[in-house]
Amino acid sequence: MIQSPPIAVVGMAGIFPGARNVSCFWNNIQSGTCAIVDVPPNRWAIDPLKAVSHTVGPDRTLSRRAGLILDFDFDGSGLSVDQKLLAELDPMYHLVLSAGRDALNDCEGHISEVMKQRAGVILAAIALPTDGSSRLTREILGKTFENSLFKTPANLTRNPLSKAACLAARVTSLPGAMVAKALGLHGGTYTLDAACSSSLYSIKLACDELAGNRADLMLAGGVSRPESLFTQAGFTQLKALSPSGVCAPFDADADGLVVGEGAGFIVLKRLSDAVRDKDRIYALIQGSGLSNDIGGNLLAPDTEGQIRAMTLAYQNSGWTPFDVDHIECHGTGTPVGDGIELKSMQTVWGYDGWTRGQCAIGSVKSMIGHLLTGAGIAGAIKTFLALHHKTLPPSLNFRKPGKGSPLENGPFRIESTATGWKRRDEHPRRAALSAFG
Repeated sequence: MIQSPPIAVVGMAGIFPGARNVSCFWNNIQSGTCAIVDVPPNRWAIDPLKAVSHTVGPDRTLSRRAGLILDFDFDGSGLSVDQKLLAELDPMYHLVLSAGRDALNDCEGHISEVMKQRAGVILAAIALPTDGSSRLTREILGKTFENSLFKTPANLTRNPLSKAACLAARVTSLPGAMVAKALGLHGGTYTLDAACSSSLYSIKLACDELAGNRADLMLAGGVSRPESLFTQAGFTQLKALSPSGVCAPFDADADGLVVGEGAGFIVLKRLSDAVRDKDRIYALIQGSGLSNDIGGNLLAPDTEGQIRAMTLAYQNSGWTPFDVDHIECHGTGTPVGDGIELKSMQTVWGYDGWTRGQCAIGSVKSMIGHLLTGAGIAGAIKTFLALHHKTLPPSLNFRKPGKGSPLENGPFRIESTATGWKRRDEHPRRAALSAFG
């Protein structure tokens, strides 16, 4: 198998629950800070207390705990888009525009105008109602229903919709294009939704663009900022939401996922170009693997599909599983999904040739919740920061493994505190990252 040259991570930025930037994000990670909060009264269309129910029912949620961004003030400076329009856009756009701008700025001025001519954007974004699309729906369908119910002429009640209101309702395609326009990037751009694996798709596809010399720089990332009552009620109906509001990946008492929101981008270049330009290099991406999980479903993935993806990633990187010191897992906190993921990892590692607990694993979802299409980029930025700071990051809410778990006597362990990441036998520090959707 022919390996592609390594791709360098030369910039990154993100806005996550409890963290306005990646510096704060890393501080929260290494200190084990949990950013899960109670949904405030003004966030949902109804009082959160009235939406919560101890039993699964229509239009109800089992918990009002979520990973939310509560202290973010959008600053549109440095973006080539009309400032009045920017101010009126949906919060999703504010997150991706801020993260994209900050990621390029993190490259320490090494992005020339010439390079921007061959710079592209690939963004993962969930195709769910946002605040803006819901507002537009209420304005059109809600008023139509009201007019029909009360026999009121439509022209007496409907207000003209602004351009910003219509643009804010665009949850697919436009966000990535808006980032490219605002930052003056002239390469190809698109927005994709491959569910919870979306951010890693964006990174892999961005690496392909660079390896194929179709671009010289790529901005890859993901965002999830739907109207959170939809996700909260939706995962309740799927019986996947944690009633306790605690995300405890791989723990014996885990009871489900906690929904989060956020956005992040990484800036990628070919390693040879990054060295030539004297860029700061956070990490190198050596290989990746994608698979179609044909036999699984949303809550019970097929282990065979996961094994194919992991095996391809190791083959394409030229590594064996034993080369890896840390794995950032998908780890949602759902007992079935986490159990299948551990089983898949154990199968890939095999049942001999390793020492007990030699590889640290964890999941950033234990701290910020499940960011859906933004989950992979949150895990990626966590992993790249861990490599950069030479620190094995902790995972929260793990007390004991379930009966028969590979965590009992297998090659994996969960770090409860940040520890120094020592090199093994002069080999470079190496990590793996999973996101399944």
